[in-house]
Amino acid sequence: EYVDDNRSSATPRDVIIFLVKKEDVGKAIGKAGEHVKDLMAKLQKKIDVIPFSDDLNQFINFILNTSKNSIKVQNIEIKENKNEKKTVIISVNPQDRGKAIGKDGSMIRKIKTLVKRHFDIDNCIINTRA
Repeated sequence: EYVDDNRSSATPRDVIIFLVKKEDVGKAIGKAGEHVKDLMAKLQKKIDVIPFSDDLNQFINFILNTSKNSIKVQNIEIKENKNEKKTVIISVNPQDRGKAIGKDGSMIRKIKTLVKRHFDIDNCIINTRA
């Protein structure tokens, strides 16, 4: 997966996302992160390794629960409008909303890009539940 993440007001940067089987995440990252660090140095790009799942709910949970983020997803709902466009609504705790959206919307853009590419979803919304 290649995500050009320069649509924000932040410094333009490229992120390369590797989607791997859950059981292969450790191998992909390497001991003490050596594989990721090596790739980052060679490619001069940020590297994300995310477990892939054919299950939309589990996949979204994998994206939001990384070593850097621990965002508890309370609910995932899919709504379809009259034009047959599908929107996934991800409910999180109010204190996690900022992390779920990410700096300049980087996390929500990553989620949108990945679910559009791998599932029949047109949009993503972060919602809060008290």
